Amino acid sequence: MRPPRVTGYEFVTVPPPHAPDSSPTLRWDALSARWCLLAAHRRDTPRDMTSRPDTLRDASHCPFCPGHEREADPATEERLDADGRWVARAVTNRFPMMASGVDRGAVLHNGVFRERAAVGAHEVIIETTAHDTDLSDLSADALAVVLDLHRARHRALAARPDAAAVLLFKNRGPRSGASLRHPHSQVLTCPVVPPVVRRRDAVAARHFRREGSSLVQWLADAELADGSRVIASDAHFVALCPWASARSHETWIVPRAPIGHFGATPDALLGPFAAMLQQTLRKVRRVSADADYNLLLRQPARARWEEPWAHWFMEIQVRRGGDAGFELSGGMSCTVFSPEESAALMRSADVL
Repeated sequence: MRPPRVTGYEFVTVPPPHAPDSSPTLRWDALSARWCLLAAHRRDTPRDMTSRPDTLRDASHCPFCPGHEREADPATEERLDADGRWVARAVTNRFPMMASGVDRGAVLHNGVFRERAAVGAHEVIIETTAHDTDLSDLSADALAVVLDLHRARHRALAARPDAAAVLLFKNRGPRSGASLRHPHSQVLTCPVVPPVVRRRDAVAARHFRREGSSLVQWLADAELADGSRVIASDAHFVALCPWASARSHETWIVPRAPIGHFGATPDALLGPFAAMLQQTLRKVRRVSADADYNLLLRQPARARWEEPWAHWFMEIQVRRGGDAGFELSGGMSCTVFSPEESAALMRSADVL
């Protein structure tokens, strides 16, 4: 929409000359050499997450609560209890970031402007029947069920021929980008490799050529040897605050042995991962005064999953607000807690 035009003391919004196409598209940014997603239809996404807690919808109006299944799209997969009732379910996102269909890779040119269809799959994982709770409030066994569903949908979506990357993330709270209060996460495919994924892959491949090892494992081993930023570890996973944290209390959970992508995680590791994730999330919430957070799966692009350096991990980013002037102008992060302080606080945090 065009910016408002000043007339005296009033602001008059000038409407666009025509309604834009609401289909998701990828537009090429020639200045930064990256694709950017335009998804105008997501303006219609239902929201109950605002800065006013009294406006949050309750369970009686929540499309993700039991009894309201018809208000969401049909389930693609469910996990049921002994009585046949769902405890976690995956549904197609009604307001997807990617359009349905199969991507043909056609790029449209109009002079310096380039765009292509944003085609893929986008699903929501409803993590529990409980409306007003958090993923970390689940028992380790219940969380393992959710992770099993995450892995299953990751595998299913990765089988698409146009899946250049598979993204899995959770937004918890309005400052993280969440629009609905009921605990849920999202998994989607992208027909192009997002710039952050491409850059991480290039750095990891360069490290392997130079050192002959997985960069993620190399970093995890170095953190374990140092110890000052390690929160907890067991035979399978290590939870740590990385040396160069992008935000205060940033936390990683890393498999001790390299696993190329989340879909390849064996059954035997889901339980230990659930236990580590549960305790780590509780510690993050405790030391951050229950701030909002993003849970992000970090893994290579689909075509790089079999590379010897491929190694997934989970990242927790605490969110207290958007990036400010320094971050936006310089493209650099600024933290006020060192990772050593954050790890020490979390090691001493008393959680159930």
